[in-house]
Amino acid sequence: MSVFCNVRLKEHAKNVGSNFAKDIVALPEIIEYYNIAGDYDFMLKILVQDMASYQDFVMNNLSTIENIANTTSIFVMGEIKHSTALEF
Repeated sequence: MSVFCNVRLKEHAKNVGSNFAKDIVALPEIIEYYNIAGDYDFMLKILVQDMASYQDFVMNNLSTIENIANTTSIFVMGEIKHSTALEF
C-alpha cells in the first residue's frame, strides 16, 4: 500500500530540521522524502503492507519523531502512471 503523508513541523529552526531529517531517513518504510511549499513542510511517500501496518507505523514510528505538529495521510487507490524517464 502506498501512502503520501504530508507533515507540518511545530518549529523551523535549523537544528530541529536536521534532527527531523535524520529521524525520517532512518525509517525504511519511507521511500521518498520531499521538502515542499504550501500548507505543509514535507511530503513523505510510505510503503507498507496494509492499513494495519500503516496504523502501526504511525503509532510506533512516525508519532515518536519530535517536532511534528500534524500530518495528513493520502492513500493511493490505484497507480495510473509511474515513470522516472525524461526525454529531452
